[in-house]
Amino acid sequence: MNPHHRFAIAVAIVAGTLVVPFPAAAHHSMSEFTRETVTEVEGVVTRVSWKNPHILLEVTSTDPKGTKLVWQLEGGAVSAQRRRGLTESRVAVGDKVRVAGWPSTRRDRYLLVNHILLPDGVEMLVGGIREPRWSKTTAGNGPATGAAKPAASLGDTLFRVWSQGTQAWFFAGRSSYELTPSAKAAVAKWDDITDNPLIKCVAPGMPSLMGNPYPMQFVQVGRDIELRFEEFDAVRKINMTPATARPANAPLSPLGYSVGRWEDKTLVVDTSRINWPYFDRTGAPQTQNVTVNERFTVAPDGGRLNYVMTVNAPGTLVKPFVWNAFWTWNPAEAVNRYECTLEDWASTKNTLRK
Repeated sequence: MNPHHRFAIAVAIVAGTLVVPFPAAAHHSMSEFTRETVTEVEGVVTRVSWKNPHILLEVTSTDPKGTKLVWQLEGGAVSAQRRRGLTESRVAVGDKVRVAGWPSTRRDRYLLVNHILLPDGVEMLVGGIREPRWSKTTAGNGPATGAAKPAASLGDTLFRVWSQGTQAWFFAGRSSYELTPSAKAAVAKWDDITDNPLIKCVAPGMPSLMGNPYPMQFVQVGRDIELRFEEFDAVRKINMTPATARPANAPLSPLGYSVGRWEDKTLVVDTSRINWPYFDRTGAPQTQNVTVNERFTVAPDGGRLNYVMTVNAPGTLVKPFVWNAFWTWNPAEAVNRYECTLEDWASTKNTLRK
């Protein structure tokens, strides 16, 4: 069989021989997709949604009996694609494409797509695999924002755009924190598709917002500081007048009430009054008693922002969790609009098996 004329063909890969990362931009655990199997599909693009939280494509193929098969493809977030140099103009309705991805175990003809071969022979790399599958000509295999430059011209100021440098969410692996038995029981009942608010375009609260993979920016607003995030267009306000701050009287909110102070060149932020129900993004619950202490310190050369977060979450964590992370400064980076958008045709209510 000519490999360029295969339709809806699944290619088995021996379990344990394929080790690849999940897309950094993913907003759910990806546990519904099996990486032991790669499914290839050839067909025509019938829909394109180049929006956050995930790019979505619909491809219609024809099986050997002439039956039309509709496939839905989920790729990384627009924010991630942009930084790889990929834009919506690369693929259009009517294009004949060849795609490869990991199939869902819960949705029929639904793939987490990694490769899209376009009519001009260019292979788009839109997922977690960075090596091309078919073509020597690729798009999306490198950062679009350019290499970082020395930050000395701006000194060691905090007030600029920072990009994730740690390359891992603090909740990426639970080995980094120990949950209480009751929290473990809640996690065991968590359904990453039906229970995950991020899939419904609900922005995360504290502390899990701080683990997101997109840029953030510190902005001076009067006496206070705003911390603006690309992810979900979230904005944290940091009250910088501790003498007049009244956290106990502040209303509860997903991001809580933050009070900051300077200790030499370190910005120290204490946050309480959080009513976001989850400690992480994988179902660990938290109560309104959670508190977060953060320390932001710019390195002397101005190119790195060191970060230490300490979370006290009674009832969730066996002991306080301490996360050491860092961000880097890239002068070509910006905090773009996220504008999370839901597409009904690819929604879980229309794609999940009954």
